[in-house]
Amino acid sequence: MSRGLRPHARGVVSIAVALAAFAFVVRVVPFRERCAEPGAPSTKLAIERDDDGCTLRGPEPPRHLSKRACEALACEPGLTSTMARAKPLTLVALLAVYLAATFAWAVRWFLLVRLGGLQLSVVRVWRVTLEAQAGGILLPGGVGGDALRVGAAVGHGAPPSVVFASVVLDRVIGLITLAGTAAAISLSVTGLAPGNGATTLALAAFPVAFVLGLALVRAIGRSAWLQDRLASPPARARGLVSFARPAIEYILSAGALRAIGSALLASFVVSLLQLGVVRGIIAALGVVPVAEGWVYLGTAMTFMIAAVPALPGAWGTADAAFVFFLARAGIQSETAFAVSLLYRSLWYLSGMIGACLHLARATVTTAAARTTPAPRD
Repeated sequence: MSRGLRPHARGVVSIAVALAAFAFVVRVVPFRERCAEPGAPSTKLAIERDDDGCTLRGPEPPRHLSKRACEALACEPGLTSTMARAKPLTLVALLAVYLAATFAWAVRWFLLVRLGGLQLSVVRVWRVTLEAQAGGILLPGGVGGDALRVGAAVGHGAPPSVVFASVVLDRVIGLITLAGTAAAISLSVTGLAPGNGATTLALAAFPVAFVLGLALVRAIGRSAWLQDRLASPPARARGLVSFARPAIEYILSAGALRAIGSALLASFVVSLLQLGVVRGIIAALGVVPVAEGWVYLGTAMTFMIAAVPALPGAWGTADAAFVFFLARAGIQSETAFAVSLLYRSLWYLSGMIGACLHLARATVTTAAARTTPAPRD
């Protein structure tokens, strides 16, 4: 009987995950502009503006302020006010570009995971990638999304070790190509300017370090010493070895270099589209950066910080990073927060598409489980 209930249970869990993603987005996204008075900077209240001033709404009864008092408020933009400020057709085009980036991301992972015999097409992998966006909203550092991808790939014929290694490599390749692409664009726009030279060189070192590290692993990977360490690791290093073994075995496998090289090309497209989306958002808000190079360097640094498992969906950490780094491009904090909010909205829209796909598939699975008779013992 328990075997007959398993598909039904999986469907219920999948529906719960999708609904949780919807609820999280509705709960955390600031749809309305929120402001704080000079005497209480930590208390943000919803605001409604009118011709005579504005009205603050919070736990206490609404209070109407004069225009002069409204101008003294410290405000953070909401999604509604940000959308009203941006050019709508540009935002629609940016959503299309963002979805194209998710497809390129799916291609990148497909090129890596198919080495293990994955029985999914690129389009199906794209669907899994969109569903992973929903999982990445719920858990820090995209952990939830990676878990969904691992489960989908293992369930369609790929060995767990290869899937795990492909997900790790997918993350690493994504970060190093983002760093390299941002450094290359910054160099082409402003060169090694006094304010960004060190950051540009540091980001440019990421791809170089990856290539050297890959060559080193392949050079020593087949040595008897390393094979013995992987087979019988010391007690204090077992956790690290269990994490590194699948990636090392993947890198040493036949066809790995070709798969990694192809994934690097696809990842360059992903990075170019992601950076282009952020630059497009800045243009849609009608802002001209003072230091163009820092738009790309700051975006790359923000995405790296967002990858650290700190808060669900990097809520707060990524926003603060956008405000900090885009300030170096001459963009005011309110506008930088609006950039973060719009980019997050594109991410959440793609995640909601993935959640709908996940919900539809889970509903079908649950319905099929109910109509399928359980095997008799």
